[in-house]
Amino acid sequence: MDSLLTLPLGDYRSGELMLRLVVALIAMTALLLGLSSLCVTPRFRFPFIFSSVALLGAAWFESGVWVAWKEAFELAGTSYCVTGQLLAPEDRIIAWSIGVPALLGSLALLGKPRGSHGGYAIERLLGIPIVLILLALLAPSSSVMALLILGLLGWMIWRPWPENPFARHLRAAHACIVVPFLITLLGSWHWLPLGKEAGKILVRGEVIQSLCTLVALLAPAMILLIGVLNASSKES
Repeated sequence: MDSLLTLPLGDYRSGELMLRLVVALIAMTALLLGLSSLCVTPRFRFPFIFSSVALLGAAWFESGVWVAWKEAFELAGTSYCVTGQLLAPEDRIIAWSIGVPALLGSLALLGKPRGSHGGYAIERLLGIPIVLILLALLAPSSSVMALLILGLLGWMIWRPWPENPFARHLRAAHACIVVPFLITLLGSWHWLPLGKEAGKILVRGEVIQSLCTLVALLAPAMILLIGVLNASSKES
């Protein structure tokens, strides 16, 4: 029994609380975007609805991470011990692969200013969604390939945009996604100081991954929400 991984009550509850918080906040943000589509002009409704559906899907897969956490441990006296059930890190990867491309794609497709003709870099409207699809397909299988695709995406986003009012929003959203992705990548390479005990490493890793998920999904969603609401109010 001493060889089994055990978690104190406080550590287990901290991990579970963070996972529940991730599911709740992503679902609430999805509903907020969906309801906000009723308050904007028609040309801005599709990005809100599209992002809302994607975040609901991300929340569903994040709930799988939470359920797997609960099934992986059982109460044994004053601590939790492992049951033999596996955690579900792949569900978190799928949640990122659904939510991140949808949010960046929504901002990218908002790029064409109203009433503009010609002179607009149409490859941005086509190229960025294609790169985002590659990111969603390859990220679950290779973190290094996902990092390279994020670098390509950053080069496409940070180049000068012709008369795009949402360029700064797209860049800010990209930065909010790259930073937590790099943190999780460093954690997967064991380059983060998480401690020496297996239980502490597991709990701290789950907390850090949960915070990274919140930043990667909620920050771009808020940038999309604020940017579109401001633009819609000006047009109205």
